[in-house]
Amino acid sequence: MPQVIGWWAIATNSFPTMNITPETKQLIAAVQALKPQYPDPASSLFIDFYCQCRQGMDYLFPATVHQTVRLLDILQWFFDCIDRKEPTSLVRLMWNDVAGPTLQEYLGDEKIEASLLTAFEGDCHCYLEHWDRVQLRDGSVRLVMKELLAAISDLELTVNVNAPSPL
Repeated sequence: MPQVIGWWAIATNSFPTMNITPETKQLIAAVQALKPQYPDPASSLFIDFYCQCRQGMDYLFPATVHQTVRLLDILQWFFDCIDRKEPTSLVRLMWNDVAGPTLQEYLGDEKIEASLLTAFEGDCHCYLEHWDRVQLRDGSVRLVMKELLAAISDLELTVNVNAPSPL
């Protein structure tokens, strides 16, 4: 389905509109800005996955369902995709979205989804083996996954992403 929409959109230079809320757009920008603080492969992959899910939730779910999805749910979907070596059926449906009214936004969205798919099919499970903690040079430990989840959770509260939407 995404390829059909994609070819139609490219041929006609016209993209169906999608109701990505301003709050979701703001949250995605803020979460993507975390990448320099979390440059490890697992965190970078999760940040992209999280943003794709948030965008796909605006596309697929009514506001009342969207509000019930927690960060932990998205984390579980991430692990499920990695364990399966492919997106789950729900994630595939969310990826049927058409992100943005411009060709550049659409192609950017497709590029992220393709890189996630490649990672799932590959050996990205190796990235997760030590995602919970990283040993630092001074002997201390950094709890990378916990810190990233806390940062995303704080951003969700700041943006109030699960508040009722007028859509």
